[in-house]
Amino acid sequence: MFSGKYKERMLKRNVEVEILGQRYVLKSEFPEDRVREVAIYVDEKMREVAEGTRTVNTLHVAILTALNIAHECLQEKGEKEKILQRIEEKTEKLEEFIALKMG
Repeated sequence: MFSGKYKERMLKRNVEVEILGQRYVLKSEFPEDRVREVAIYVDEKMREVAEGTRTVNTLHVAILTALNIAHECLQEKGEKEKILQRIEEKTEKLEEFIALKMG
């Protein structure tokens, strides 16, 4: 189901979840509680979009939800990059300070 660094090496198992009133069986190596947490998050986001757009077209809701979640992820990524840049700058200043004092 998921890929990336978070992936834990476990046996794949089926996890039944419900998203926007539809039941899905997901095969995942992740712990069951993590899969359910993700499904609940997606369900909540889809319900928000469905209420906000007043559309009954599930595909339209899914695409808008995917765009909203992608936007959130990109914002978080940008914030993370800003924080890492600040840490890098402060580390450089600290190294310069230490070099000056040791000097």
